[in-house]
Amino acid sequence: MQVSKRLTVTKEIPIDLKKEMDLILSMDIAMAEQYCKTGDFKTGLKKYNEVIPRIGNDETRRKVENAYLNYATTYGQQLMAENKYLEALEHYRNVMRLPGVPVNIYKNIGLCMKNIGNADMAIKFLEHFEEISPDKEDVYIYLGDIVYTDIKDNKRAITYYEKALEKYPDNFTIYNMLGHLYSTEYQDKFKEKQIYYLSKAFELAPQNRIVVKNLAYVLGKFDEVAKADEMYAKLMYLNPTHSDLHAYGAYLVKHKRFSEGFKFLQHRFLKEDLDNVAFPDLFNTKKKRWSLKIDISNKIILVHFEQGFGDSIMFARFIDDLKTRCKEVILVVQDSLIPLMKDSKLGVEVYSESDVPNLKYDYWIPMMDLPIVCETTPDNIPRAEGFLKVPKAKINAYKKQYINDNDKLKIGIAYEGTMASKETNRDIPLSYLYPLMKLKDVEVYSFQVDDLTRQMDMIPQDAQLFRLGKTFKDWEDTACAMNCMDLMVTTDNGVMNLAGALGIKTFGIFNKVTEWRWFKTDGDDIAWYKSIRPFQCPTSDDWDTPIAQIMEEVDKMRCKKIADKIKSKSK
Repeated sequence: MQVSKRLTVTKEIPIDLKKEMDLILSMDIAMAEQYCKTGDFKTGLKKYNEVIPRIGNDETRRKVENAYLNYATTYGQQLMAENKYLEALEHYRNVMRLPGVPVNIYKNIGLCMKNIGNADMAIKFLEHFEEISPDKEDVYIYLGDIVYTDIKDNKRAITYYEKALEKYPDNFTIYNMLGHLYSTEYQDKFKEKQIYYLSKAFELAPQNRIVVKNLAYVLGKFDEVAKADEMYAKLMYLNPTHSDLHAYGAYLVKHKRFSEGFKFLQHRFLKEDLDNVAFPDLFNTKKKRWSLKIDISNKIILVHFEQGFGDSIMFARFIDDLKTRCKEVILVVQDSLIPLMKDSKLGVEVYSESDVPNLKYDYWIPMMDLPIVCETTPDNIPRAEGFLKVPKAKINAYKKQYINDNDKLKIGIAYEGTMASKETNRDIPLSYLYPLMKLKDVEVYSFQVDDLTRQMDMIPQDAQLFRLGKTFKDWEDTACAMNCMDLMVTTDNGVMNLAGALGIKTFGIFNKVTEWRWFKTDGDDIAWYKSIRPFQCPTSDDWDTPIAQIMEEVDKMRCKKIADKIKSKSK
């Protein structure tokens, strides 16, 4: 059988290229959307970036761009939540190429910049967000936080936080921050604002420990004692930290309640905000630490310095009293204080910290706990007239080598201490002391060992200053130099403590808000030292007032010295 064959003819179908491309474009858009919906933002957003330039229809393009921006915003927030700030910035950089970028992108970029440590760029983007956002109050909080924590510009931070209050009038955190900033930046100024903001924070969050502590501190600073006591009492029920309890101790001592105050100050070793503060190695163990309750009448007690030279000098006054309560006292101080302490004949052996492992003792005690042991009150501070001394021969030898041999009034100055004194506004700019250096018949000697701010290099040509500090090998040299002066003029620092401990006539310069131990800054002395006469700013940093008073007193001394000289010659 024969099979017939059909002839098959293939007919070519014309292709609509435009329709084909539209279908492919639609597929790509759908794929980009699906990738993003399922959480694969990286692939989806890349797809969107490839697709968008190919869309010719304006309406379609706008819709796709909006979808892309929505997914891009979500992805950026996801990266930030995972702390992937650099990836987020790379992502936001791509997003910014498109028109119609959501304004929140600029805020997010600012926050990313903050988190990678670039505060300047953070502020730049956040301020741009502030300019273009219709709902900008949120950014004021961010700006306030960055300016406060990263730029350390309290005044600018205050401006932002006060703007934020317009939208968040019931936000206790903002009120608390404003009260804290006004207190830190302006010290005794704007009292009403400090108390108002912190009182408002307390009204909104009466159980917040930080709010209660800040309000207690400010009330205490302004001597609103009854209200401060109430707040500190409340703080005791809010699980206070060691830093809180230390702050309470400082408040109590400042307000003459030594018995309780010095006990609470024992929390200083456990404070949570110690940062890089390093206590002596001995303090890292409780082994042999005297609990203050054990009978020591037949025991050897090792008294150990804590940190600053000023503290070691100030609390050495208690050694005499402690000696009557135990068998023997061993004193450990910083190396540069050893010659001075030994020559002061305190009646105890004096050692360096490196000697401690080889010393035999029953218990040790940190120096600043001695007021507790000696039951000290503001009315029975021991040896306030002075308790350290230097051999006359050493003074004469120092004087011969370093002090000018003339009849001029000799004044020693110290205008700045360690970084701690800067943080508590105790230092005075050297320029305020220029008038002393220009007085006729007066010689001014600087006792600054370290010119941290290099102010001595900038004194004017018509002011004369002799830089004694560079001649000091240890604190005994400093003491020798002081004994060659007619007067010391100094801020609250180690030099001032030494002058008081030596009984040297001293004019102490104090800011309005003083450190906790200076409960008396008026009259003829400062209680702890009878030879130090206080001169205090009437308001924070108003150094002109105490300097004018000091200049009057110095002029009296200068005139008297001249008169005495004339009188002696006439005999």
